[in-house]
Amino acid sequence: MQLIKYGMNTYLGQITKAMKRGDLVSINQEVHKFLASYFDVIFAMNEKLHPGEKRLLDICVKECRVLPDDFERNIRALLLNMCKDPTAISFVNTMIMELEKVLGQEL
Repeated sequence: MQLIKYGMNTYLGQITKAMKRGDLVSINQEVHKFLASYFDVIFAMNEKLHPGEKRLLDICVKECRVLPDDFERNIRALLLNMCKDPTAISFVNTMIMELEKVLGQEL
C-alpha cells in the first residue's frame, strides 16, 4: 500500500510541476503515466486481467465490482481540464484519495 501511495504522489508532484510550467506535452505524458498505474491498480484490485489500453472506462464500469467513488467523473474531469486549468491537479489528488479508501477496504 505504501508503495502505491508514494508512487501515486510522485505522479501528483510531476503533474503539478508540468502544469506550473504550462508544459502541455509533459502534462500529457505525466497524466498518461498516472492513469496507466491507476488502471493497473484497479484491475489488480478487482482480480481482472488488464485488457489493454482501449475502452478502459467502459470496461471498468461494466466489469469491476470495486471502484473508487466518482471513478468515471473524476477521470473525465481530469482529462477534459488538464491542459487548460491548473486546478485540474485537484482531480488527481481526489483520485488518489478515493483509490486509497477502496484499497483500504479491500485489504
